[in-house]
Amino acid sequence: MARYEIPALPREEDVKEGEILAGKYRVNRPMGAGGMGVVVEVTHLESAHKFALKFLRPIVARDPSAAARFLREAKAGRRISSPHVVTISDVGELASGSPFLVMEYLEGTSLDNRLVAGVRLPLSEACDLALQVAEGLSAAHAMGVIHRDIKPANLFLNRWPDGTEVLKIVDFGISKILDPDSPAAQHLTRTQTSIGSPLYMSPEQMRSARTSDYRSDQWSLGVVLYRMATGHLPFDGQSLPRLCVQVLEASFMPVTTCCPDLPADFASVVERCLRRLPDERYADIAALAEALAPFAGPGGTRRADRCRAILAVSSPDTPTPTPAIEYAKLTS
Repeated sequence: MARYEIPALPREEDVKEGEILAGKYRVNRPMGAGGMGVVVEVTHLESAHKFALKFLRPIVARDPSAAARFLREAKAGRRISSPHVVTISDVGELASGSPFLVMEYLEGTSLDNRLVAGVRLPLSEACDLALQVAEGLSAAHAMGVIHRDIKPANLFLNRWPDGTEVLKIVDFGISKILDPDSPAAQHLTRTQTSIGSPLYMSPEQMRSARTSDYRSDQWSLGVVLYRMATGHLPFDGQSLPRLCVQVLEASFMPVTTCCPDLPADFASVVERCLRRLPDERYADIAALAEALAPFAGPGGTRRADRCRAILAVSSPDTPTPTPAIEYAKLTS
């Protein structure tokens, strides 16, 4: 019997190789897609440079809150200049009406892929990577931006042609911009009461995203550091309710119980990040970096010093990101 198939209709978000987007980007290939958006590799027609272009699916873009959240990612990303935060170079709207942003093109893998199957990283490597995250967060916090979704999937190990790797923080889609004078930002925060990844989410963020501040990013980085050093997650509830109870009570296996070979002083740093009360964590991300520095090899102190310097020379009230101006001085 002959078999007849109805050809699938093209979707609104489908783009073809060679298609020109926003009048200046040629599509090379799709890179990935999720429920909210699509990412494609593109080449800028004038500069011939490669970029990653991310746009909302048109059906999602019709939701004003989704479009506002997407544009908030673009706004947050463009405020930050750091070698450890993915660069956003352009923002606009496609002919379909979908908002888009253009990011630097990264080659390598996510930290999540590096940590599959319970892999443990050497202590100095884990701490160096955590300090790179801290540098990126210092630049974000200096601009009044809290990431609120630090997790291995959002930490990309960008590989340069010479084989060296630089960690880049990506996806500021649920970031919180500390701008109390912005009614729109206040509305978004009120309506998104629990956003982020539960395994890495701080207790205060789990209760209400509105109450989270810079110290929530410390908690999430502490969970990442725990996983890198031990090969396990501190909170592993088999159901969401059980996980929430663990996080809200800050109930986890001590680092040295899980891995007796790890130094007690290092364990104390990780466990301080995971204190249930934010006031019991470090005063800021630079203080956390300073505590981690002794375990990160010869470059640890320099990274911690950069975190402190970035916070010292920048302010959320600064109209343009001071780190963009000062970073060359800090790394010389």
